[in-house]
Amino acid sequence: MGIPRLRRHLHPFCQDVLLQNDADANLECIRSVVIDGPSLVYNVYSRLLSWFAATSCSTIDALPTCDEVSRGVMLYLMHLEALGVEIETIYFDGALPARKRETRVMRLENQRSRLELFCAETKNGFNTSNAYNDNRTVRLDKVLRKRSTPAKYDKAPVSPFIVPAVFEDLKCRWNRMNITNATGAAFPLDSLGLQDFPWASKTTMVSGEADAYCASAARYMDSCVLTNDSDLVLYDLGDKGSVVFLDSVELGSDSTHSSISRVKAAMLRPSLAARRLGISSLLSLAYELKAQPATGLAELLLQTKNRTGTAEACNYQHFASEYQVNDVYGQSQDIKQPRGILDTRISELFWQCEMRCREYRKLAYSVLNNFRPIHERYYCIAEYVRRGRRIAEDKIELHDEEWISAQAMSLQTRLESLQIALQINSDALNFWRIFALCNAYSADAELSQRDFQKLEQFLRLGYMGERLEWEDLHLTAKMHAILYSLRTLKQLIDVLHPKNVEIVKLRSTLGSLPPLHIMMNPACHRTALHSRYITAPQLIDSFRCLFQAHKPTCTIRIHATSQSEPPSFLLTAATEKGTIDHTHISNIYELLQEQ
Repeated sequence: MGIPRLRRHLHPFCQDVLLQNDADANLECIRSVVIDGPSLVYNVYSRLLSWFAATSCSTIDALPTCDEVSRGVMLYLMHLEALGVEIETIYFDGALPARKRETRVMRLENQRSRLELFCAETKNGFNTSNAYNDNRTVRLDKVLRKRSTPAKYDKAPVSPFIVPAVFEDLKCRWNRMNITNATGAAFPLDSLGLQDFPWASKTTMVSGEADAYCASAARYMDSCVLTNDSDLVLYDLGDKGSVVFLDSVELGSDSTHSSISRVKAAMLRPSLAARRLGISSLLSLAYELKAQPATGLAELLLQTKNRTGTAEACNYQHFASEYQVNDVYGQSQDIKQPRGILDTRISELFWQCEMRCREYRKLAYSVLNNFRPIHERYYCIAEYVRRGRRIAEDKIELHDEEWISAQAMSLQTRLESLQIALQINSDALNFWRIFALCNAYSADAELSQRDFQKLEQFLRLGYMGERLEWEDLHLTAKMHAILYSLRTLKQLIDVLHPKNVEIVKLRSTLGSLPPLHIMMNPACHRTALHSRYITAPQLIDSFRCLFQAHKPTCTIRIHATSQSEPPSFLLTAATEKGTIDHTHISNIYELLQEQ
């Protein structure tokens, strides 16, 4: 998360370096790196956005997808490999320390405020194109060359799925065959001697925040840390320890290594910077800066030397204790990684997340809770959600084995019913999209023939009218919420291996959920990969069979539509016709901790 303005004060102490294994007459060369995974993902996202913004017709169109960011990260890592840089390990955050809870809630509120401003500025909708833009091709220069991004993108929401998507792909997607298919002959894979999955064993989700593990590993291996988190300079990296900030990395224009261009960057050696400033470590400077962010460097240095008083000393020791790494690298080598791929968080951001996906998450949480000893089980779990203009706690009750069996059977029945209605298997992407679309509506939704025609277009293009509107984004977000809730359930089942018969059946079906880089792609991208279209009559059958499987007495009412005035959607909660149950609707959702 970093100390505000710390990097600005330390910038004069940075030195230019090259990321390569070969020696250079003029610049120091970085030959071994430990990578802060989330920092790399967001850095690639930001750079792609800066390039896509120049050729996109709207803010929404310019946002990089999970697949594009994943390809960018792959190109980044491949170029480092081609330059002979040893990638020691790539760490991803796996848990939030309790002391950071208030900070995370504050960041969630900042997200909410930015999203509110973005919604207000784009209330009239967006221009959009029906076809995939060839100018969006993910190339190495778009990942390793900086470009300014227009200010209007500052408030644009960042997908909460990009980090888990990249983590998943590094573990499961990017093998030699897929890398070759994506890059052609750009990299000499045979001569590099890479394993089939080059980064699978090096990519680790730790049991805390990644920065402490990056610092410990870098000190142990005499490696440089690649990050954008200024907190990394506050750890004890040793006399030779160094940090390269990702936003300083730049692809060179020369080509001294055959076709592999050099990569330059700015490197900071914290121990050297501290000596030049006349202080024992940068921790004392960061402590004063955190308390007085507007103070100049000279005054801050003076205060570090004049700190007196027992209370002040205790406060400083408490601050410094956050950066004591001990041997977390050694501990990380003993961590038994889960058998499945787990995401960093359940999710940071959901728009219009309604009752159905909440029930799937409740099932997932209950499965996990029932694996705990009876005396250690929780009665509920807290989700943090948006309630109007505030962030509030929403407690979800957890249930016993009997309830779990009933819910698992109900969900499996609905999934099987949809397979029969569509005559497609659950491994087809269209199957999961339609399941999510149907679940985005309540059992009492009144949908006309014209409404189903709009939904047919939505599945093809991503919008229901003549242009992309917020109504379309809300529906897309509901579908994402449902699919991600199912993914959460799948991950917990995969890791825990419950013996419950109904859960075992459900696990087999959920095993065909697509990976995140496909699941979260825009409609036009998905259509390019899966060309089978779903017709309005098929949608009607899908709605009917799903709701009948869930509630046998339910019927879907199909109304005739006047040509002059197409009806609007009437979304109703299953509890009371004609009203929306706002107690189960949330625009921003984040799981912060168990209660």
